[in-house]
Amino acid sequence: MLATSNNKTQVVVVVNDVPASCSGSCSFQFSQEMTPLVSDVEYSADDRFQATVVIRGVGFSEESTTLQVQVKNKTCNIIMSDQTKVVCKMERLPLGVHQLALLVRPYGFALNASTGEGIFLRVEPRLVAIEPPRASEIGGLRVALKGTGLEGVNLVLFGSQPCPVLEDTRSSTQIECKVPSRGAEDAAVHVTLVSGYQSTTVTNLFQYDPSLNPAIVSLSRNRSGLAGGRELQIGISSFASYRGSDIKVQIGGVWAQIQVQMDNGLNVTLPGLAVGWYNVSVIINGVAIASNRVEPLIHYISEVFSIEPCCGSFLGGTLLTISGLGFSQNRSLVSVSINEQTCLVTHLAEETIWCLTPPAANFSNEVSQDVPVRVNILVSNSSLQNVPVAKSITFNYQRALTPLVTTVDVEILESSMLLSIQGVNITGSVAKLGDSECELELQRGNESAMFYECSLPLSNLEPGIYPIQVIQRQLGYSHVTARLQTITVTPRITSIFPSDGSICGGMLLTISGIALRSRRDLEQVSLDGNYSCELQSSDDNTIKCVVLSETHLLPYRWWAEVSWALNVTVTVNGISSVCPGDCTLHLREQSTPLVDVVTWETNGMYTDVTIKGQRLAWPGDSPVVHVNDQAVCKVTFWNETSIRCQMGCIAPGEHNISISNRRSGQACFRSTSSVLTVTPQVHQFYPQNFSTNGGGLLTFAGAALKGKSRTSVLIGQQPCLILNVTCIAIQCTVPPGNGARALRLTVDAISYDIGEISYSEESTPTFLSFAVTGLLLTINVSQVMETDAIHVFVGDSACRGVTITHSELQCSPPLLPAGEYPVLGLHVPRGWASSNLTFISQLMVTAVRCNWGGLNGGVVHLHGTGFSPAQTSVTICGSPCEMLGNATTTSLSCLAPRLQASLAFLCSLTHSSANCQEDRSTIIKCDVQVMVGSYCQQGPRSYLYLCGESQAQQQQGDSVPSQSHIAGLIASPKVERDEVLIYNSSCNITMETEAEMECEGANQPITAKITEIWKNWGQNTQV
Repeated sequence: MLATSNNKTQVVVVVNDVPASCSGSCSFQFSQEMTPLVSDVEYSADDRFQATVVIRGVGFSEESTTLQVQVKNKTCNIIMSDQTKVVCKMERLPLGVHQLALLVRPYGFALNASTGEGIFLRVEPRLVAIEPPRASEIGGLRVALKGTGLEGVNLVLFGSQPCPVLEDTRSSTQIECKVPSRGAEDAAVHVTLVSGYQSTTVTNLFQYDPSLNPAIVSLSRNRSGLAGGRELQIGISSFASYRGSDIKVQIGGVWAQIQVQMDNGLNVTLPGLAVGWYNVSVIINGVAIASNRVEPLIHYISEVFSIEPCCGSFLGGTLLTISGLGFSQNRSLVSVSINEQTCLVTHLAEETIWCLTPPAANFSNEVSQDVPVRVNILVSNSSLQNVPVAKSITFNYQRALTPLVTTVDVEILESSMLLSIQGVNITGSVAKLGDSECELELQRGNESAMFYECSLPLSNLEPGIYPIQVIQRQLGYSHVTARLQTITVTPRITSIFPSDGSICGGMLLTISGIALRSRRDLEQVSLDGNYSCELQSSDDNTIKCVVLSETHLLPYRWWAEVSWALNVTVTVNGISSVCPGDCTLHLREQSTPLVDVVTWETNGMYTDVTIKGQRLAWPGDSPVVHVNDQAVCKVTFWNETSIRCQMGCIAPGEHNISISNRRSGQACFRSTSSVLTVTPQVHQFYPQNFSTNGGGLLTFAGAALKGKSRTSVLIGQQPCLILNVTCIAIQCTVPPGNGARALRLTVDAISYDIGEISYSEESTPTFLSFAVTGLLLTINVSQVMETDAIHVFVGDSACRGVTITHSELQCSPPLLPAGEYPVLGLHVPRGWASSNLTFISQLMVTAVRCNWGGLNGGVVHLHGTGFSPAQTSVTICGSPCEMLGNATTTSLSCLAPRLQASLAFLCSLTHSSANCQEDRSTIIKCDVQVMVGSYCQQGPRSYLYLCGESQAQQQQGDSVPSQSHIAGLIASPKVERDEVLIYNSSCNITMETEAEMECEGANQPITAKITEIWKNWGQNTQV
């Protein structure tokens, strides 16, 4: 068939590579008049993940079925159309610039009316309102920003200050943030929304209003003591919205500690300050708030009005009541001294101090009747140290006001101590022994002396020696001249239980009585002979201890048929007890449990121990079996002659056994030893045939196999690597070997011969060959059965989904970096297979995303196989592409470098038919090379540098540019070979230096220097 020339574009149909005959007209002509044009695109989104796109222009259709709209490869469903307008709905788009395609059938795709090229839709945030539109200068108010496209906003600025966005209320139509303080901004502040690299600024939507600022409206107190420490409640109007803000309170020049924030104000702790008036300031977010109808002042004062009583005992103890202003309730901040001795403070209030006077210095019978002394009251705090509250206060010690005790008698009753006291001026007194005291009651009296009595419970008195103190509540301590100056409290034993028990001890002895406890834990129980009693617990009336004996260490025949009578004595605080009754503990053979036989056996993970003897337990009793002094054997059965108990894994070696019960105590071993000897027992081991390559799993089953310190297995002279050891089993990994090998078990340095195992080729699996088909690895094997369990490894990674059919094994190999990896197999339990197979992981690049950008480069995404997260390198036109930290074996990303200056000159080249003033920029096509170690990818991949800034910006929303939207001269420099390609045709280099290069096109007679193109920009220059 002959082809004829034609001035119009021809339509050719080819069937099986044979062009069809055209009997009529087969011409097609592009028409500007029939091309739909788009002049404007509007985008708006609702709050239900839907968006509306409005397209305006000419050449559209009223029939929606003839229209098709796609934005970012997503269909926009048409809801209305006419000749100049199309409205459609689609899923909401992310912020940015997106390519839009409008197809009008039968005419074709629409073009941009202004540029004649692609159509782009810009999605950006839009702010229409802020609620509320006004706030105080302090900020901190939660406001709602309403508009569209707000889901991608990551920063909001009020003026130049950020407004922190609250993530819990974010949507496409509304976001919320906390308004910053005004600072130096204008009252009507502009608001800026920032999304990625885009920003939108609006004005007249928000204003700071000083009339909305909170204010101090009340103070709970207007005075304080110098030490501070009291609570000040500050009432603040409209404060609920500012809780949790940056709030500080300053009193004078000192910051006060905030205790709690409430909706109506603050509670703070007043600091310590000197006498004077101080301003109270509240600062919120750096703004000091004003006051409203209240003076924010507090007065620090300190003054003493009176001291009562004026006089008291020479021996001290007078309760002084000091009245005044400005005291503190914190005892660590207030101190009172009398004549340089401390007056012990008992209670504190803001206006009152109570303290007990010390004794007068150098008191004797020759001291005068009246001794005046000075009282000093000191207040301290962080700012002031020991500030005196008053200049001069006087207290008088008087002999006439010193009570006198002339006689003291003591009588011990059943549970109390009766005190009889005679003296002068002791009406309204208390008698005190240590920390216990009782009120003296008048019994009789005459003009010279009065007689009083009171009773103290012995349960409140620890054993010890106590000085007698009598204190008159108003006057203070009495002068005791009686012959009895001290009283000794002695422990008293009333009974012991049990009164008899085992010769080997072990009984819990309960001692009852009075005054048996020491707060300093100084209690001790003593028994006669070779026995002691180990204290368990104690209180005022009871001591419990366990009787311990050393006689059980001697042969049974030494102490058999011997009875012991042990006297029980309690010593508390160094004072020995008295016992008005029987305090003797009787130990007899008739009360002693006896052990004749101890046996053990393993029951799974537990050990059963059986004990036989006499008087081992009684009905209602609870015997206890200790192993190595620990109650680890749980009793499951008992009677008078037998006890059975169960415990966990028992280790080989010697174990000390003891048996006791509450009634009789600890059992004695009569016909056997208390030491139980346990040795390891191996019942079986399996399997007995292994691979010559080792790696097999050898299992021992038996009893007492786990040692206290170490368990090991030897196969011949080589160790078997221990994997798991329990009481009844050992598992280990066998080493390589050949033939028969002896087994030796060593537990806690004691060795035992067990038997032998065999290594043979018949027990060794073999990998013969393999093939890779798709995602499956098929291996030909021998010495493997379909029922066997086998693991396959490629390098150090497992091959998943292993199946065995006849002599073939299949699995899914792992995704690995490019390289060579051994193929290994592990049979469970025989061991490693014999294999010389090597798996080769290929390096391939199957796809490149975002493979274009401006001259500054950008992020490139590569997909394929054989990548290595740590050893992959990528170059673009010979320059390294900076790796980003998200590489896997199948994908990686890198940052394309800025185009080298030596290649950037190609941007000045244009096609011979193109007008240099048109927006058709040059495109530089660079090879992308990926290497993993010494492996290089198979098949070339490219990255495009777009010389024109406008074209690069318009294409930002696309991940893969189409040829119809990137127009211009494509230059493909092969920098590694010093070659220039123009429209994929070679341009032969005739001269090149670092600064310039000359090349000659194959079909062009003109040879041009590249530098001349730069100088003659704007001319129609051809290369």
